[in-house]
Amino acid sequence: MMRPRGGVAAAILAAAVTACAGRASVEPGPAAPVPARAPTPVPGWSAAEVRGLQRDVHRALNAPALADGGVSIVDAQGRPLFARHAAQPYAPASTFKLLVAATALHVLGPAFRFSTTLEALGQPENGTLHGDLYLVGTGDPTLTRDDLRAGIGTLVRGGVRTVDGAVIADAAAFADPELNRAWDPDDLQYGYAAGTSALSLDQGTIEFRIAPAAPGAAARIRMLPRATSVRIFGGVVTASTTLLYIERAAARNDFTFEGRIAAGAEQSYWRPVIGLGLYAADVTRTMLREAGVSVAGGAGTGIAPVAPAVLWHHRSQPLHQIVRDMLVSSNNHFAEQLLRAVGTVHGTGTAARAMLAERALLRQDGVPQMGLRIVDASGLAATDRVAPITLAMLLARTAAQPRGGDLIDALPLVGREGTVRGHRLTSALGRARAKSGHIENVDALAGYVVSRRHGRLSFAVLVNDRRADDPEIDDGIDAMLDILARS
Repeated sequence: MMRPRGGVAAAILAAAVTACAGRASVEPGPAAPVPARAPTPVPGWSAAEVRGLQRDVHRALNAPALADGGVSIVDAQGRPLFARHAAQPYAPASTFKLLVAATALHVLGPAFRFSTTLEALGQPENGTLHGDLYLVGTGDPTLTRDDLRAGIGTLVRGGVRTVDGAVIADAAAFADPELNRAWDPDDLQYGYAAGTSALSLDQGTIEFRIAPAAPGAAARIRMLPRATSVRIFGGVVTASTTLLYIERAAARNDFTFEGRIAAGAEQSYWRPVIGLGLYAADVTRTMLREAGVSVAGGAGTGIAPVAPAVLWHHRSQPLHQIVRDMLVSSNNHFAEQLLRAVGTVHGTGTAARAMLAERALLRQDGVPQMGLRIVDASGLAATDRVAPITLAMLLARTAAQPRGGDLIDALPLVGREGTVRGHRLTSALGRARAKSGHIENVDALAGYVVSRRHGRLSFAVLVNDRRADDPEIDDGIDAMLDILARS
C-alpha cells in the first residue's frame, strides 16, 4: 500500500518526532570513482575478488540518475565491500519499513499476536447485558469487519439479546494523533495514508461499492460496513467510461461522490475514515442491531473496566506473518500500527517512544545512524532520512541474530513476489530478497543476496533524483544483484 509516485508537499514534523530526529544534509555528492589501488582487505575475500566486485558494480551503476545515489554493500559480518555516498542520508521511501520490521520482531517477538476483545461489567443475565459493551483494541493492523461480525455472532450465540447501555470503543493503547502531520495532505484521501489507532477496522478504511445502472442513470452506492457516522453526498452517473471523484470532508466522515462509472460489473473503492475508535464503536452497534440485539445507548469512546467479563477474544495472526505481509505488499498501515505497538512495551503506544526503541536497537547492534531522521514507519513522509550504510548494516546485523531468519523470510523474492516482482534478474533470481521504495523522486531497494562463494551479502541503494522513474535505475540495480549473486 505504498503511495503511487506523485506530488509530495513539504511537511512539518510533529514536535515529538522532531525531538527524536537528527539534522541531515541531503545534497548529493559526486560519484565515487573506480578504486585505483588495492581495497581494504576483507577476510574471506581476496584483494582481486574485492577489486573485481567493485569494478563490476561501479560499471553496473553507471546510469546518470544513479551517479549521485547512495550505495552500500556489506558482507555477512557487516564489513564494507562497496560504498558510494554510503554515509549520506537520503529519503528512503518504503525501504524504511525494514527498520520497524526489525524492531518489532526484536521487541515484540515473532510469535506475538494482537488481541481485540468485547468486554462488559459482567455476564449477560436473562439475555440482557447490563451497562456498556466495550470494544477494546491493542492495535491489530489486520482486524476486519468480518472479524468483528464474528464477535457479534459469539455474543448472539451466548444469548445476548439486549445491551442496556452504549457501545464504547477503548483505543487507549495508542496515544498519538491518527494522522501524521508530515504526510502530504493530498495523500490523506487515499487508503495508503489511512490513520493509525488501537482500533482500526479494514486497515482504517471503508469500502464503497458502486453498482452501475442503465447508461445515463444514477449508479447505486453502498458502504461496507454500515455506520451511521458515515454519510454519502452527491452521486455517480452510469456511462461508457469511468471518471470518478470521492472526497472526504476534512473533519468528518462525509464523502462526496461525483463523476461517472462505466456500465457493467459492480466496483469497489476504499477510502480512509477518521475518528477510527468512534467509527469502530458505531460499526459494532450497527452490527449488533442488524443481528437482532437491542442497544439502548449510542456509540462512544472511553476506557474499559479494570476487571471486565471478556465476552469475545480475537487474536491476530503471528507477528512474523504480519511483517511478511507488510513487506511483500509494502503496506503503510501495517507499518504505522507496528510502530506504535512497539511503543506500548514501555507504556502507551506513541511514535516518539517507538522511535527511541528503533534507535536503541541500532545502537545495540552497532549500526551507524549518521543523518538518521525518523518521521514515520512507512517511509511515506518525504522528510524521512537514512544513510545506505544504516540499512545495509541493519540487515547484516539482524541476519546474524536469532530473529534474523524471520526478517529474511519476510522479504519478498526479487523478480517473483510483491512490489519487487517486476525486477529482471538472471544469476540472482531466487537468491535475492529485498524491499523496494518509491515516492516522488525516490527509487530505492535494500535487502539480501546469497552469493555463490561468500554467503549472504546485504545491500542498500537509495536514489533521490528527479529522474527516479528512469528505467535505467532498476536495470542497473538488477545488474548489480546478478553480480553479487555470482561473487
